[in-house]
Amino acid sequence: MPGGGNLLEIRGLAGVFVDDEISAGIHEGVKKYPQFKIVGSVHGDWAQDVAQKNVAGILPSLPEIAAVVTQGGDGYGAAQAFAAAKRPTPLIIMGNREDELQWWKQQKDANGYETMSVSIAPGVSTLAFWVAQQVLDGQKVPQDLVVPFLRIDQDNLEQKPRQHPEGWSRQRRILA
Repeated sequence: MPGGGNLLEIRGLAGVFVDDEISAGIHEGVKKYPQFKIVGSVHGDWAQDVAQKNVAGILPSLPEIAAVVTQGGDGYGAAQAFAAAKRPTPLIIMGNREDELQWWKQQKDANGYETMSVSIAPGVSTLAFWVAQQVLDGQKVPQDLVVPFLRIDQDNLEQKPRQHPEGWSRQRRILA
């Protein structure tokens, strides 16, 4: 999007440290590209139903939106809100959830819709369990743990599961 445009930010759960950090990162990134402007922000609570309701509530007051930046789990809800408002669907950054990937595949097949999807790998819950077990066992646990992102692009949306990181095979079966 070299021409830039207006952005709608969908945040996570209000008052949660992670939401604040991700939002700060989004705003810092937008500062580097003055052709983009965040014209609205809502909390989606990382849930498609909440995002749909809150995006629907703010859409009437917003100008044309070029893209929606999300924190994950709210892309499908945003798409539903734009459709219900009969507004053009902007580029919506997805978060690797089943409903988001399924919607993206349908739109890609129907009209060539393009986007990308990024989130931490589904296996992060295993890491959280391991950390809890280690703490309960009295072990020292590193304070900073790096978890790689699982990124899906237009070109690899339909690749075979064995070519994708952990967690993709379950999601891919749904798209088949």
